[in-house]
Amino acid sequence: MNGSRIGRLVLQASLAALAVATLPIAARSQRPEPARKIAHATPTDAKITLDGKLDEPAWQTAELIAGFLQQDPKEGNPPSGETEIRILYDQNYLYVGAVCHDEAPRKIVVNDISRDFETTEEDYVAVLLDTFNDRRSGYYLATTAEGGEKDSQFIDEGRANNINWDGVWFVESHRNEIGYTAEFAIPFKTLRFSKDRQQVWGLQMIRRNRRHAEANYWSLPPRRYSSTRSISYAGELHGLENVEPGRNLQVKPYALAGISELNSRGEGRRGVGLGALLDEPDATDWSGDGVGFDLKYGVTPGLSLDFTLNTDFSHVEADTQQVNLTRFPTFFPEKREFFLENAGIFSFGATARNEALLFHSRTIGLQGGQPVPILGGARLSGHAGRNYLGLLNMETRTGDWEPETNFTAARIRRDILGTSNVGAIFLNRQPGLAGDSNRAFGVDANLVLLRTDLRISPVIARTITPGREGDDRLYRMEGEYQNNLVRYLGSYVGSGKNFRPEMGFVRRPGRRIIHQEFELRPRFTPEMRFGSILRDVTVGITSEQALLSGGHPESKLLTPRLNIIFADASAFDVRYTQDFERVGSRFNLPFDVVVPAGDYRFNQFAVSYSSDHSKPLAGNLGYLRGDFYNGTTSQWTTGFRVRLGYRLSASVDFERDKVKLPQGSFHSDLVGVHVEYTLNAKMFLNAFIQYNNEADQLSTNLRYRFIHRPLSDVYLVYNDIRNRSSANSDKTDWSLTLKYTRLLSF
Repeated sequence: MNGSRIGRLVLQASLAALAVATLPIAARSQRPEPARKIAHATPTDAKITLDGKLDEPAWQTAELIAGFLQQDPKEGNPPSGETEIRILYDQNYLYVGAVCHDEAPRKIVVNDISRDFETTEEDYVAVLLDTFNDRRSGYYLATTAEGGEKDSQFIDEGRANNINWDGVWFVESHRNEIGYTAEFAIPFKTLRFSKDRQQVWGLQMIRRNRRHAEANYWSLPPRRYSSTRSISYAGELHGLENVEPGRNLQVKPYALAGISELNSRGEGRRGVGLGALLDEPDATDWSGDGVGFDLKYGVTPGLSLDFTLNTDFSHVEADTQQVNLTRFPTFFPEKREFFLENAGIFSFGATARNEALLFHSRTIGLQGGQPVPILGGARLSGHAGRNYLGLLNMETRTGDWEPETNFTAARIRRDILGTSNVGAIFLNRQPGLAGDSNRAFGVDANLVLLRTDLRISPVIARTITPGREGDDRLYRMEGEYQNNLVRYLGSYVGSGKNFRPEMGFVRRPGRRIIHQEFELRPRFTPEMRFGSILRDVTVGITSEQALLSGGHPESKLLTPRLNIIFADASAFDVRYTQDFERVGSRFNLPFDVVVPAGDYRFNQFAVSYSSDHSKPLAGNLGYLRGDFYNGTTSQWTTGFRVRLGYRLSASVDFERDKVKLPQGSFHSDLVGVHVEYTLNAKMFLNAFIQYNNEADQLSTNLRYRFIHRPLSDVYLVYNDIRNRSSANSDKTDWSLTLKYTRLLSF
């Protein structure tokens, strides 16, 4: 059976499955939507002292907002403890007061008070503000019983969620005999909204009780939706009048001093040290004149202009190393905050997989896993009516690997049909004045139907690279349907052999890849049989085919799996994989073990378990065994974490891969150690130590952070990459950097 016929059969099966899945909701989609819940903000002239106690008389004048319901585990039932919200405002601040009742205040779970704590592992209360009331975008602000702070900015109903966004806002909490209380003070100038005299915002509020594994919402979304995705089901906040977002001008200068010594020129590194300082080999460099700044200006209530000069990322945590046992490149996520802000606007073609990305910001300022200095750049991004706009231009300095290079990205998306959108993008990478540019452009759509249950995302794109004309297009179609019981995802990616977006990431160019996932997800409530033990059970199957340009299969994958989430949030997963790989030309595994060209069929079995990570002691264990090309492989993964209160935690992760082939055998070890100590909500100390035996390198990343003012920091960062092999035992790269930033807001 040739590849084109297989593709047609898969497409027909996908459409049939999608049609069957949507039949039960065809009638329901015609029903009128329920009326939105409404809350009112109350104006005040009184002074609110932010201490978390809500003892000012002004709080009693505000409307009581209650009526939270469980989303999980008993969808639609009353919560185990009531949550009461009151909202006040004056000319400068929106105040949110929360009273969180709990029958056992001493058992309230708080595991972390650092900035952007992990919400799945503790109790918290959160507010979501959809300031344009478009049911798509907004701000997420959360706190714990000990005053931890977490915030994010999201668009596209939370499908693009920038968890690294940091805004200026204030919160204090107080634990007492009824549970805990919290006071938020959110400056209006931190938010983007229209200049209308009377404001109507979307409002969603969330309370999580980790001890009971409860998620409670003020305006209840279906159980399958996460917190930011629930914005399409949010209520409304009325009563705001005569408030303004301010002039929205922020300047953030920095000063940098450091000492570094680079001896090995980064030999054998694998994605470590985003913040490493570059210098001549076998030399020690003292630098005390590192200065630069970031500037943000609100051009309109929805559009922001960001400018950066002499951009520095020395404080960013190192990448987590990975063992690559494939013949394809490894994907590393973006961690740098300048590129993370409003990143969702620049995302092209909603996709659940990173198989072919037209734009990936890690291509800017990084080459071969090592940093190239960034001279500066500018970005215009945000919201203008029904349009999302993004314009990015960055300039890198001349580095060891490439000349001075300019990067340009232009993106536009327009909202249509309620919660759908269409868009276009243009990308240009220009090395030097006389270098050959690489251009890419495309159009995409994200069609959300049946009240977010069905998503269809088509993409058409092309690249222009001198010397690689023709066969340079990308076609992608992805569809996903889900309800509380069933989930189906089908995608098709077809790219030409000359499709090369140098500002993006393509794992396997020149292939057609057909990917499908089907899941049955029965969910249990405590009163059901086994409900006291089980929470979610997922039975699924994944299939994938990669076809070469002639229609011949390069790989085939079939993976049935079972995943169980227990009532305490621990998880068990088991899967079996049938794999076919056609290797067109030999390639090297770690330790220079060669896999010859040929056809290979092999089967693998994997099982894993992860315990309840809200406990003081938690861990995970995984095991994989089976065939591997013309030999065998086994993999052990294990990790554990210890928490001593909410100030100190330490974790160790270990992975061992053993490969036995007729051409040679090896074992690869990867060890990672994380230690985090929180002195208070403004002062943090982190250590990240990694070792891999392939390069025989020990890397250390130590970071101290002190938030001396909102969004103003002092960082002290030490990076060390130590070669342990006998041939390079004298080669050690290290750097010590002190960075000071200060936010000036107008």
